[in-house]
Amino acid sequence: MSTITTIDPIALELINSKLTGIVDEMRAVLFHSGYSTVLRESEDGSCGLLDAQLRTVATSKKLPLHFGSFSAIRDHLHKYYSQDELEDGDVLLFNDPYEGAATHPPDTITLMPVFAGKRLVGYTASLAHKPDLGGPRSKGNARDLWEEGLVIRPIKFYSRGQVNREVERLIASNSRLPVETLGDLRGQVASCRVGAERLKELCQRFGPDVVEAASQELMDRLAARLREELRALPDGSFEAVGMLDHDSIDFDRPLHCRLKVTKTGDDILFDFTGSDPQAKGPINCIAPLIKNCCYFGLMAMTDPNLPFNHGFVEVARTAFKEGTIVCPRPGSAVNNYVPLAYLASDVVLAALGGLWPEKAVGSAGGGGGILLRGAGAASRKPWVLLELLDTALGATSTADGISLIHGTLGMGQFRPGPIEIHETEFPLRVTRFEVWTDSGGPGHFRGGLGSLREYEVLEDVSVPVDAAKGARRGLAPPWGVAGGKAARPGDVAVNGVPVSERAIEVILKPGDRLTVTMNGGGGYGDPFKRDPENVLGDWVDGYVSLEAARTEYGVAIDPASRTINQPGTAALRAGR
Repeated sequence: MSTITTIDPIALELINSKLTGIVDEMRAVLFHSGYSTVLRESEDGSCGLLDAQLRTVATSKKLPLHFGSFSAIRDHLHKYYSQDELEDGDVLLFNDPYEGAATHPPDTITLMPVFAGKRLVGYTASLAHKPDLGGPRSKGNARDLWEEGLVIRPIKFYSRGQVNREVERLIASNSRLPVETLGDLRGQVASCRVGAERLKELCQRFGPDVVEAASQELMDRLAARLREELRALPDGSFEAVGMLDHDSIDFDRPLHCRLKVTKTGDDILFDFTGSDPQAKGPINCIAPLIKNCCYFGLMAMTDPNLPFNHGFVEVARTAFKEGTIVCPRPGSAVNNYVPLAYLASDVVLAALGGLWPEKAVGSAGGGGGILLRGAGAASRKPWVLLELLDTALGATSTADGISLIHGTLGMGQFRPGPIEIHETEFPLRVTRFEVWTDSGGPGHFRGGLGSLREYEVLEDVSVPVDAAKGARRGLAPPWGVAGGKAARPGDVAVNGVPVSERAIEVILKPGDRLTVTMNGGGGYGDPFKRDPENVLGDWVDGYVSLEAARTEYGVAIDPASRTINQPGTAALRAGR
């Protein structure tokens, strides 16, 4: 409990608002100072504030995917630096998933201790995805962590406010894009510095003791709110399972993420010990990242306006078995973790749907993206385009799923970059970008639609297929609930010809076109109970084809008059 027994409620609200505002300001600095398109345009990064015990006090609600990458450092930092070794102006840098809880090596984390006078009052942190930190051109067949690129355990990147030039040179020499990589890292440091200054100002205004006590109170209140929600629900155990097609190495071995949720009183346990043994390929996820899926699920089922802080860690208990895909042994490959992370969040929501039946939701489209890499034959410099592509959310009992959104854990923050930017900075054209017709799972409420994006390249380009096929849910597409149907799985094609599932990399020549389609979300309820007028609207908008309207929804549409054929619809629905 906090050291101050009574906190003025007005002061508490002011501090709470200020903590949230500090994170928002840090995010603005991070994205506005980014050099790479994946940071400044797609916003693949996040920021957070931690207390002196390295517990998360505030972080971006828009990206729960990164929550554990901040707080889990408390289990590792003491092995590298004691608090006595940290000074004002220091900035630590790391990307090791097993000694720093980074999601995967491309996600570098900067952590800055904040002092009020000589007292350590907290830390500011930022995480940002780097388009290149070395490693092979295609990381889909990496078999251990060190094949995935440069690995950095906690190290002082800045000391007393001065950059360590040796560290900068080491990083630059291990990246194909040294200017972009160092530029993004300096943006992360700037973000941490802004947060540190604002936290010092907050401590100067209210005093470090009051800020510390308020932070503890905010964590306690969140934990109490979650326990109150749990007590109102019936006790029970619920299980869910999801499957990925393969890990890009063992193509004939599907991978299962299994979860059992047990709720008793105000206690809840997420047990992943039944999940499959870890994969040879980089599809594995570290346990702190899977924990984030549990925290996200609790927030989604209780109140999406809840803050993200250490209160979730206090309430949501988890169980893992080392050597499984959701808790791999240290050193295992994890670079392509995204498909499993998004699948795990779907599995969490499916299991929690047993506790909250009225809040059950269709499976989401997951996450994914595209990586194009050129040697610079025409542009005269190496280049890498890492782009996050839109999938969708599943339908609920009251609404269609959201279309063109980066799955659940992205929470709408991730997005493709502007076409004009890409065509200006890279030797390519984006020839199509649209909603992918019929990708959403049919239902009384339809699943959200995934995207279709097509690129025409102007010079030789290599494309790792593991990145383009990031969803990897062809055998078990995003499922529907309560009678709703599964979504359509995405795919990759070159000049209209689907790329082999077992391909590791494809090489494009000038004029070739790469088409990437992304999964939609699962449907909710019987599709034949969907209002025919809504089906007609979906056809007009390009969400549903005439054939799908007829076969999946039992709705006959006259395309000439753009109206519903009422007798035909009645016959289809009566005779299914």
